[in-house]
Amino acid sequence: MDPPYQGTGKNGGFNYAGNIEFDNFVVSLFDLNNRDIPYILSYDGRTGEKTYGSALPDELNLVKIEINAGRSSQATLLSRDEITFEAVFLSPALVAKIDLGAINTALVGQTELFIE
Repeated sequence: MDPPYQGTGKNGGFNYAGNIEFDNFVVSLFDLNNRDIPYILSYDGRTGEKTYGSALPDELNLVKIEINAGRSSQATLLSRDEITFEAVFLSPALVAKIDLGAINTALVGQTELFIE
C-alpha cells in the first residue's frame, strides 16, 4: 500500500488523491492483521528535522524499515543539504513468511532491499 503521506497535502504540497482519514486507516490495518493478510505499507518519512506522518500504534505490531532514499530534492531546491529517509512497514503476517535476518530492519539503502 502506498497512501499519501500525511502532511504532504498541506501548505501547497503535493496532494495525490487526497488525505486519508487516519483513524479509519488504522482500523483497516487492524482488520488486515486480524485476518492474517500480509502487506507492505509505505507510510511515513523524514528529511532533516521534519517528520511526515503520525506514528502508527505499536499495537499493530508492524516492523518498520527506514530506507535511505538519498538527498532530498525538495531540500536541494531550498538550498539545504538533507537526506530523505522513507519508511516501509511489514505486517505481522508478512514477517511470519520471510527471513528478516537477511536485511537490517533499522536502516537500509535502496539497493540493499534487493535480496537474492
